Formats: sequence, structure tokens, C-alpha cells
Amino acid sequence: MTLPALGRAWTAATGTWTGRLLSSLAVGALAITSIVVLSDDDADQTTTGPGTTTSTVAGPTSTRGGGEAPTTTAPGTTAAPTTAPPPTLPAPPAEGLRFLPEDTPDNGSAAPLTGLPVPDPGTLGRAALAVKIDNLDVPGESARPQTGLAFADLVVEEVVEGGITRFVAVLHSTDAPAVGPVRSARTTDVHLLPILGTPLFAYSGGNPGVLAAVADAPSIEDRGGEWAPAYARDGSRRAPHNLYLRPWEIWARSAGATVPPPLAEFRPRGQGSPVGEPVAGLALGFGGAAGAPASWRWLPEEGRWLRQQRGSVHLDGAGYAIGPRNVVVVFTDYVESPVDTRSPEAVTVGSGEAWVFTDGKLVEGRWQRDSLDAPLSFVDGSGAPVTLSAGRTWIELVRPGTAAVVR
Repeated sequence: MTLPALGRAWTAATGTWTGRLLSSLAVGALAITSIVVLSDDDADQTTTGPGTTTSTVAGPTSTRGGGEAPTTTAPGTTAAPTTAPPPTLPAPPAEGLRFLPEDTPDNGSAAPLTGLPVPDPGTLGRAALAVKIDNLDVPGESARPQTGLAFADLVVEEVVEGGITRFVAVLHSTDAPAVGPVRSARTTDVHLLPILGTPLFAYSGGNPGVLAAVADAPSIEDRGGEWAPAYARDGSRRAPHNLYLRPWEIWARSAGATVPPPLAEFRPRGQGSPVGEPVAGLALGFGGAAGAPASWRWLPEEGRWLRQQRGSVHLDGAGYAIGPRNVVVVFTDYVESPVDTRSPEAVTVGSGEAWVFTDGKLVEGRWQRDSLDAPLSFVDGSGAPVTLSAGRTWIELVRPGTAAVVR
């Protein structure tokens, strides 16, 4: 069975497909040379691991976030110029959106990364599994749809070369089908992942400097490379967007990893945010010739923020629309990676401006992280911790001036 087929089988076991994908909206042509696209692949360089895989398987906007530079502990300058986000949200999506259910009973223990009750305490006793996911999305070549993305408790979007972004999908409280396409690590990951305690880290490889940094990181359990049976290539998809991970194989090799600490304080399901300004959504522009503009639109009937990328609804490979309960924008500098001057590295230690989108509202505040072994926290304008809606969360690591609130 191929990995996409495995995903379809998983979907059949967990819910009924609507069978209808949403129509993509027309987008303007993007001028990009093959050199720009290949620069992302060049940065991966050598993939290493304990073995090789042999199987296949609307309204006015306000652009902010640029008035105050973050206070950080990392030296350097911004690795690439900023790009203003699009002025409006894409058109409203068609009907028939399908989201991963969160209808678990209230008698379970709360998951640390979602605040949702989980009936099986054994699930909560395992480590977080962070998987590096491809998000190249240009005319003629795209990693979409990504398999397993909707199952992640937490997703972090970070900028790599050429304005391309990649996702760190953090799996913990929910079992997932195969996840991918899996791509290479960056030094941003080395500094970011300790907010999860000591997580398992799955990725396809990296340049020698990145691989050494991951291996030397005391708070990361390295499960990268490309080795069977955990990793497999899907022959029906074009390389390099065809490497998939079987997460249960990594959880079976979790020695040294730890249970993640709470991401934040979560409000009970159905309880609204006591603070914040009602807004319609958020628009993002990541800069670079290959950057794919993204947006988030509040759906009050669903109580979710709907992600759209390049003007179309962002769907998981199983047909689920990406719709977390919270979206957090972390404004920070990107500096040159110490192991590759072409590669931007997000500064995630220090403090800076943050926007927390929760319960249809925007809470403006700051992000704080005192050291590599400290959690990433969010406070409002008065310095009080910002509470999140119980459910999944996306964190956007963006440069100042690249986000716009849509009211």
C-alpha cells in the first residue's frame, strides 16, 4: 500500500470523506527561475541516517509588527528584506469544509499542547514528535497537500531560503497516518525545539553543520535521516516532495525523549477570551521570490481560523481543512545561520512583539523566552499571560512588517 493510500485508509477509519475538494482561486503568475527553486534543495545537501529506504510507499487592513525590533540574544542582521503582506483576505471559501474532529469526552486528562482531554493516559505519557514538513508552493511545483498536517497539536511555520516556508509539525496527543513530505533541518529548529522539553526530531537530512548541531543539541533526540521502516518514498510523487514518515516507528524508538511541558494556559472548551479585539483575520507575506502568501480567516460558526495559501484553502492530504483554534504571530529577526550564510535563522531567544489570535479576537502583546532551555511564553499589554482556546495552535515565525490584521 502506498503512503497516500495509507492516508486514505486512515481517513476511512476515522470519518467519512466529503469527496469534494475545494476549488482553487485564480492567482497571479509568479516569476521564479529554476535557480531559486533549486537553492532550497541545494541547502539540503547530504541526507544521512542509519540506513536507506528500499520501499515506496475582507475589510481594511492594518500592517503592523514593524515598529519595534525584538530584543534578542543572537547577533546578526536580518537575512532577507521584508515583503509587505497582501492587502486583503482571499474570497470566502466554498461550503463543505471538513475539519479534524475534537469531540473527545471531557473526562480525560488535558493534553499539554492543546488543553483538550485525552482519554488514554498512555498517549499523554509519550514524547512530542517534531517533523519537518515541506511547503514549497510555486506555480508548477508544490508540496501540497501535506499528509498528517491537520493531526499535529502544534505547527510552527518558519522561513527558509528564497522566502519558502517549512512547517515543524508537532505530534503528541493524536495518532496520525504517515506524515510528509519530510524535508531537511535548519539551525532554527535546533534553537526552537527545546520549548518541547526533549522532543523526538524527524527530518530528511541537512548540510554537515546542521547535522552536527542537531546531534550535539542536549535537548533534542535525533531521529533524522532516511531509514526504513520509519521513512519511505512514495513513487507516485515527484522527488524531493515524496519522503514520508511513519510516526509510530519513531515513537517506538523514543528513548531519551521526554513528555512536553504545557504550551500555554488553555481556557476550557467553549469559554471565550476575556480580552482582545474582534478581527476578521490575518494576512502574511514571507518575502523572497518563492514565498507563498498565506492568510487566516476567522470562522465563527466553527470557532476556527481557516488557513488559505496562494488564495486557496489549505487542505491536509486526508481532505481536512487546516483550522486551528489559535494562531500566534511571533515577530522576530532572521539572521544568517552560522553553518550556511544562505540560510536564514529565526531568533527565538529574547523577546519581541506577538499577536495572539484566539476566539475570533486579536490580543496584542509580547513573546518572551529567556534561554534555550526556557519555554516560549506570551503576555498581553499588561504583562499577564495570554490564555489560548483549547485546541490546536499554529505559530508563525515572521519578520517585522510582514503581517497585516484584517478587520
